[in-house]
Amino acid sequence: MNPVDSFVAGRKDCDSRPMSSRAVLLLVCLSGLACAGPAVAAETFGLEGDQAALAARAQVEWVEQAQTLERRADWSGLLAWGQDWARVDARNPLAWFVQGRALGELGRFDEAIAAYRHNLSLAPGDVLARNNLGNAWRDSGHAHEAMRAYRAAVEIDPDYLPAWQNLGLTFYRVKGQAGVTQALQKLQALDPKLADVWRALAVEYSVTGDARVAREAIRVWRGLSKARRTRMFGILLDEG
Repeated sequence: MNPVDSFVAGRKDCDSRPMSSRAVLLLVCLSGLACAGPAVAAETFGLEGDQAALAARAQVEWVEQAQTLERRADWSGLLAWGQDWARVDARNPLAWFVQGRALGELGRFDEAIAAYRHNLSLAPGDVLARNNLGNAWRDSGHAHEAMRAYRAAVEIDPDYLPAWQNLGLTFYRVKGQAGVTQALQKLQALDPKLADVWRALAVEYSVTGDARVAREAIRVWRGLSKARRTRMFGILLDEG
């Protein structure tokens, strides 16, 4: 049997079998990661990919200064810069992303949530903002709202790995080892492919950070119907 598959027995009638030493080690590592807090992936203002495409020529100064302030970890300065940016270009989602980023680092989570929500009202497909919104919800003690934000990010872009990692770690924080095992048992009984996907993403990838593991699981995920994906999240987020 594949070592990953041994995390939970492959058949429902094998629930009482002991986990392999590898599975136990993975859960111990996952517990440590889930308790680490700041280790959960945050999205920076690096303006990579689609975010960079939003930076029109007239915005170059705004973008470059925001990047400089972030590199310096000057969060108060970054917040003031984002607020100034929003005053001159209130419909630019990047201006609100900058504020959310700074507010989150300053521990002003309610305001960070509001900033990211404004960002998303202007750019609903912004998975970076959805990921950071999840972090702000998580850090303010609202783990279920955080998981819903991460879920929204991966539904928009299944290849966006930071949101999968955050979803897995936050799920463990809420449910613990017993909850992870129970969720996998439910998924195994309902649809073994869903169990395999969640095991790879929530346990294996969250612990090892091995992108190959995640990408193979996402390849399988993409081949599943929307109804099957919804069933998985329904079990994980207690929605049915």
